[in-house]
Amino acid sequence: MSSKVRNLKGREVVIGIFDYKPFMLLDFEKPPFYYDRFKNTTEVTIDGTDIQLMLVFCELYNCTIQVDTSEPYDWGDIYLNGSGYGLVGMILDRRNDYGVGGMYLWYEAYEYMDMTHFLGRSGVTCLVPAPNRLISWTLLLRPFQFVLWMCVMLCLLLESLALCVTRYWEHSSCSGSNSWISSLRFGCISTLKLFVNQSTNYVTSSYALRTVLVASYMIDIILTTVYSGGLAAILTLPTLEEAADSRQRLFDHKLIWTGTSQAWITTIDERSADPVLLGLMEHYRVYDANLISDFSHTEQMGFVVERLQFGHLGNTELIENDALNRLKLMVDDIYFAFTVAFVPRLWPHLNAYNDFILAWHSSGFDKFWEWKIAAEYMNAHRQNRIVASEKTNLDIGPVKLGIDNFIGLILLWCFGMICSLLTFVGEVWRGQKQPV
Repeated sequence: MSSKVRNLKGREVVIGIFDYKPFMLLDFEKPPFYYDRFKNTTEVTIDGTDIQLMLVFCELYNCTIQVDTSEPYDWGDIYLNGSGYGLVGMILDRRNDYGVGGMYLWYEAYEYMDMTHFLGRSGVTCLVPAPNRLISWTLLLRPFQFVLWMCVMLCLLLESLALCVTRYWEHSSCSGSNSWISSLRFGCISTLKLFVNQSTNYVTSSYALRTVLVASYMIDIILTTVYSGGLAAILTLPTLEEAADSRQRLFDHKLIWTGTSQAWITTIDERSADPVLLGLMEHYRVYDANLISDFSHTEQMGFVVERLQFGHLGNTELIENDALNRLKLMVDDIYFAFTVAFVPRLWPHLNAYNDFILAWHSSGFDKFWEWKIAAEYMNAHRQNRIVASEKTNLDIGPVKLGIDNFIGLILLWCFGMICSLLTFVGEVWRGQKQPV
């Protein structure tokens, strides 16, 4: 390596930067201060997992760091004519020598710029609405599965037929006169009475009918006991609805997910992406930071966050603390990519910088700096709270039962009362029509 490259003798390296923890951040209070070309001041302090690489590199190779904060919030993109905007555009215009901050392997950018070895792995995921407790009239049906309900209906039907045939045989053998209609009515009514543990005033002298009645009662009491136990468990233990907390479920729910930049989906290659990822791209929306902060309190949508290589989360500052109660972290990533730094084409320090990156990874400083930056500049309690939301906490202790727990039973009772009232009105009307 040439001595001119090994010792830069204070030559300036300009870094384009905006506040995006923990990759890069601005601080106006902590020393040391760096010169900001945009504001023409020396009151800017820079730090971050990606920025630390260049800071240590300049200590080793004797270069001077300068900062350009003219781009406040966007990584930017490249137009078809080779120009660009944001941090990428400033590198294309050679106003900056170094662009980082969670930048992915963008092929469109590589056509016009050089990129370094990978700096880390970053996964794009979302904070989605947390599942609510499932409350509906269908709670009364949930103790049994559909197949089991069909078996119960079949069992009641067989009981009705058995009681009907046995009663018909009893009356035919004793009095010699009977009708199938009265026997069928007896079988259906007796089955319903036994199923709800009600007695009957019918007196039988046939041991066959007594045996069928006892067997039916034993089956029904077992069914009602099992159902009562299942219903009690469902009413007291929370049953949650399905949340869009995975890539597949986010696609199935057709949930809108949002970020502040189009860069979140620029990495996705539409020619090789799977149908689920392409479908998710159609539901992505770009909103400004203030609007996203407002939406996080009320709207049913996903909010982009970045999962770093060693477990920390970026891009969470837009979500306020009081909005985290209604959100949960997805269990997987929508997609992941490797982050790099972009530099101008034919940057003379690229080879030395790539060797420095490999040594940095080998030494374990990538993990050390992520944890150090997160501990120093990010709220650890907030990070742990978001990470913990990935798994739903069902240990909520005793919960008082309210009207929501019994709304299904009340609706069923109302339905029965309305049917009984209509039946009563019909019987009264029929009695008035018949001659005395």
